[in-house]
Amino acid sequence: MNRCPEFVDSGEMEEILCFQYQRMMRYGGTWHLEKRMAVPGYVFIAGTDVLVKSNRQMSFKRSSEVFMIPCEAPYLKELCEHGSLIGISRGIIRNGTAVVTSGPLTGRETLIRRIDRHKRIAEIEIPFAGGQRQITVGLEIYEKEM
Repeated sequence: MNRCPEFVDSGEMEEILCFQYQRMMRYGGTWHLEKRMAVPGYVFIAGTDVLVKSNRQMSFKRSSEVFMIPCEAPYLKELCEHGSLIGISRGIIRNGTAVVTSGPLTGRETLIRRIDRHKRIAEIEIPFAGGQRQITVGLEIYEKEM
């Protein structure tokens, strides 16, 4: 937080977010709920009139670099149930189309670009930095109807 003033113009900084998503992983013969980074390498700053100085980057010990860019973080925030964590969604495949029955993707099926049923994840496309970006979120498909 000490280095942030050199990257951020005036405004009141409320929080720094690193969005994560939940997914199911099977190891040791049992299923485990894990967290992964939704947008690896990016930091989002929320606050009043906070502007990030033109696509800056910071380097930290033990990691490469973190990019701070102006973007549509509120859209990611809408997918979060608690803080900056995107929970796992559940759904079915009906006539070749995904229907999400619970979780943050409920009613947002049009965002889904690809589903990996084996890994229990989905690639979704969201508005990001003036364009579109695909991110991974957790999605468990528990039934397939014909």
